[in-house]
Amino acid sequence: MFYPLVSVIIPVYQAEKFLTECVESVRKQDYSELEIVLVNDGSTDRSNQMCEELAAADQRIRVIHQNNKGSGAARNAGIKEATGKYLLFLDADDKLDDSSAIRSLAARAEREQADIVIGTYRRWRANGEKVKCCSNLEKENPDSAEFRFHGFFQKGTLSYDWGKLYRKSFLESHDLWIPPYSYAEDKAHNFRCCACHPKYAFVPQSIVLYRENLQSLTYQPKKNLMRNWILIASDFEQFLKEKHLSREYGDLIFFHLLIGAMYLAKEEMTYQGKKIRVAAKILKQYSRNPFVEQKLTLKECIRYTRQIKSLFWKLLAFTLVLFIQMHMYFVVAAVFVWMSSLGIDSL
Repeated sequence: MFYPLVSVIIPVYQAEKFLTECVESVRKQDYSELEIVLVNDGSTDRSNQMCEELAAADQRIRVIHQNNKGSGAARNAGIKEATGKYLLFLDADDKLDDSSAIRSLAARAEREQADIVIGTYRRWRANGEKVKCCSNLEKENPDSAEFRFHGFFQKGTLSYDWGKLYRKSFLESHDLWIPPYSYAEDKAHNFRCCACHPKYAFVPQSIVLYRENLQSLTYQPKKNLMRNWILIASDFEQFLKEKHLSREYGDLIFFHLLIGAMYLAKEEMTYQGKKIRVAAKILKQYSRNPFVEQKLTLKECIRYTRQIKSLFWKLLAFTLVLFIQMHMYFVVAAVFVWMSSLGIDSL
């Protein structure tokens, strides 16, 4: 079998605690055709020095230094520098979960001539527990709304850049760079990838051990989250128009904005207290945005929920949109507070 070069791109920012472990998980792969691109994104800890030391110890490692621009810009810098046929993104606080991870992805990509290969992953919790996360996406039609809903919103497997193998020529031919958002830029990137009709393939193996790092951006308060969330949807709509795909992928915009209402309320309650008035205030502000008003309508809700299987989500979506359109923010907020108190608000 021909073994194509795989470029592993690792954005590095303040990662001195985890970087060596991450890189070692790549160096120990049983797949020989590898290059590792470390993108130091303006770190002020020892990450800079550690990158250089790792590169000196392994000729397959190259280092790029840049001012702090965020993980999306760091991945883009890595894409430009990479010479591999395939790209694998890995965060510096995570690690590959098995020594055969890259071989499994590359073999499946070559066998099926896939543009994007997706595996499973395990969550590595602070107490040391490792929990496998599966999606069963291979059972769904990749051109269906159910595939997109299941992959982006129910399980999230399609949302992440890390842990997937991308054909570099697919990204380049469709000009699919990671967009410069302050949060969820990988979801925005994969929305666009999905809309360009990639050939998806799947492996049942766990590829990444995803560390629940409480110091990472994911678990920190996020500035301008509402503006960022809405901008992802409105920019994606413009992307669809440019590609003449507006009708085909409107479900992604609708469900992104719907879940945005829940996510924004959850974030606000996390840092301002689990109070109904806290959630109601942010919901009112969000739902009165002109773009959100235009998209979160009962007509759009019925149009897109009829394309998914989950009765729970059909009912939840209809109820939320109905109450939001009736300006019953305190009722919706009360539901979110209740869900949070039961621990069933994980998004």
